[in-house]
Amino acid sequence: MNDFDKNISLIETLHLCCSRCKGQLQKSTKEYKCIACNKIFPIMYGIPDFRLFGDPYLGFENDYARTKLIVENMNRFDFGGLVKFYWNNSHETPDSLKEKFIRTVLLGETKAKEILKSLPRARDDMNHSILEIGCGTGGFLVPASKHYKSIVGVDIALRWLAVCSKRLKESNINIPLICCCAEFLPFPDNCFDQVVACATIEHTHDQNAIINESHRVLKENGTIFISTPNRFSISVEPHVYLWGVGFLPRKLMGLYVKLFKGVEYKNKRLLSYFELKKLFMRFKDVKFSFPDIDDASITQFTPWEKLQVLIYRKIRKLSIFKALLLVFGPVYYVFGRK
Repeated sequence: MNDFDKNISLIETLHLCCSRCKGQLQKSTKEYKCIACNKIFPIMYGIPDFRLFGDPYLGFENDYARTKLIVENMNRFDFGGLVKFYWNNSHETPDSLKEKFIRTVLLGETKAKEILKSLPRARDDMNHSILEIGCGTGGFLVPASKHYKSIVGVDIALRWLAVCSKRLKESNINIPLICCCAEFLPFPDNCFDQVVACATIEHTHDQNAIINESHRVLKENGTIFISTPNRFSISVEPHVYLWGVGFLPRKLMGLYVKLFKGVEYKNKRLLSYFELKKLFMRFKDVKFSFPDIDDASITQFTPWEKLQVLIYRKIRKLSIFKALLLVFGPVYYVFGRK
């Protein structure tokens, strides 16, 4: 059984439904079909594609083409080599950002271990089911597999799920991967104990719909966790490494980034504390916290950035600065309970 066949066999153990109408599905070797609305969802390289709209950065066709390129070259590289191969063939990405993106992916597991320390834990964690929205290349999935027995990873980018399958294989871990929109999840109501979305919500089409979908698929008393950069952070915008983006009106952000960085600023909508608080109104016991910066990431920082981290580490421990961090802190961890 190859890796993609293995993914399909793992998915067959899940309860899935139509991502559009939540109707019952009928599966064949090449696709899923909704019995209620007749919507057809193809199976691409062993990964079901339940998307109702395409990847915001590449769309359907370009995403399929990039996925094909990855699959055809998967056996030529280890995981790290495959990530570098992808970015070297991502011609729309400036060279100045490629190395930063590669480092972010390769440090994914290290960062995820810090996130796992922050998640609410219980004695029966191994019996809990967890859904990661926007799993990307699997940086969270691998360390999470040591704490949770039932994990599912979903992402809107099919190409990243193909790269993720390489990471899982090298780690000897079997986790089902599904391509879908976070706003339209192919799962019935009340089926997960926990939903996690790390650095995802700021890239999505409809942030309110994502929170509502997460609430829908969670069991009663289930928990949601998201990590996301703060729009009004006094540090640089983490996707383009430019200061001051979030303080501008949204209509001017793209012009500002284009002027100073020479790149497009699309499909990114960072949220403030007040915007996030409003999104989480459906949840109870909502809490915000401020994560530490992991040491592995700090080694990649400039001296000025390292000084900022030192200051941040000092003030995050002092309750007198909590209100200030809620408004201007770099990153939020947000927890909620259904």
